[in-house]
Amino acid sequence: MNRPLRYAIVILYILVAAYGCISSWIYGTRFFLYFTNLGNLYCLGLMVNELVRLIRRKPISLPLLQWEFGGLISILVIGAVFNLLLGDPTSAAYWANKPSVCLHLITPILYAIYFFSTRPVRKVTVGGIQSSILLPYLYIAFIYTRHLITGDQWFPYFFLDINRIGWGGAFCWILALTLVFVITGITFIYLGKKRSGRKV
Repeated sequence: MNRPLRYAIVILYILVAAYGCISSWIYGTRFFLYFTNLGNLYCLGLMVNELVRLIRRKPISLPLLQWEFGGLISILVIGAVFNLLLGDPTSAAYWANKPSVCLHLITPILYAIYFFSTRPVRKVTVGGIQSSILLPYLYIAFIYTRHLITGDQWFPYFFLDINRIGWGGAFCWILALTLVFVITGITFIYLGKKRSGRKV
């Protein structure tokens, strides 16, 4: 991917993600209780860093590549979970909610296009998968710690709502989503190595 196109995608991503996050501030402090928002903020930070890196013409480091891969998995799972389980892309209401479309559909697509077009996926290691798991696990720890400290019975997602599905149900969902993160990461790494002509 040439540099002008890189600049275009990075700047477009920053604008779309910033619009989505700012417009989602209607949730007030609960903005920070949604993994969608936190995941998009994380990837927004990575893209701002990428813009700076492009301007300075600095090569990407291997550790940063792992964290970017973790962001890739997180934002793709965010999009998949929302569009398959929580939202209804066939409804007019879905498309009328522009901030939601930005954060659940456009940013995942833009991030994935940029990552796979500019990053040596073959160099992603197990650290990339670990980072992809660490991000949601930190989020889950935050949600339940907040619940235990404040006593607030509200949860942002049904699969974390212990009042509806119990601790056992929440654990099963967390395990299932963990497998999704891991399998997705392993699949991308395998395809990246296969594409480069190297053995996994």
